Amino acid sequence: MNQNDEAMTREIFGEMIYSYSRAQAIEDGVLVDVSERAQRAGIKYPTACTHGVWALIDCLPESTTDTLAGIVRDVRAEEVLRVMLAAIRQARGTDRVTFEALGAALWAQCGPGDTDAPVITIMLEGED
Repeated sequence: MNQNDEAMTREIFGEMIYSYSRAQAIEDGVLVDVSERAQRAGIKYPTACTHGVWALIDCLPESTTDTLAGIVRDVRAEEVLRVMLAAIRQARGTDRVTFEALGAALWAQCGPGDTDAPVITIMLEGED
């Protein structure tokens, strides 16, 4: 957002009372950064998922060893990203896609993050 846009926004809405950035959400654990995994899956934008989606990815039996847990987590994350990428490729021209992975209805939104640069956020259906 340039200075003119900021001034116009302030004029219309007044001074901002509070802002919660994407970086803060990632730092707080509200969002989980999966950008590195996404990049390996062929997704070019920084990508994060909500804590709810991460809970599906990270849901493991207590008896799982640390090594096995890491493998299972990677496979589940890869499934979510692969299915999302297929939905994006099929949809073309929209900033929102819906898809199903890990037995859950999910959706992803692409838009500006803390800057004007595009980012992707993966959410459970009903989250925003």
